[in-house]
Amino acid sequence: MLKLFHYILSTGRKRRCFAVSAALWLLRSVRDAEKDEACRYSDKLDGFDLHSENISRLDYAETEDAYLNCEDSLGFLESAIEDLEFAYEGRF
Repeated sequence: MLKLFHYILSTGRKRRCFAVSAALWLLRSVRDAEKDEACRYSDKLDGFDLHSENISRLDYAETEDAYLNCEDSLGFLESAIEDLEFAYEGRF
């Protein structure tokens, strides 16, 4: 399978551009999903009443960790998207 992909991608820049275009579409879709999830976690964090005795510190910490993971992922995804766009000079 790897040899087949290598052959297809090595036959011309047009095919590589098509493959990169598909990869960018997928990366942008994942980025949008991560943004939505980060917003959801951010809203959930804003909803916590930190002065209440009933709040579970564990729930807050887990939500905060999930939010930070989304933010980290967004940074890497944005970087990958920008790098691919730069490498193929905005052909998309």
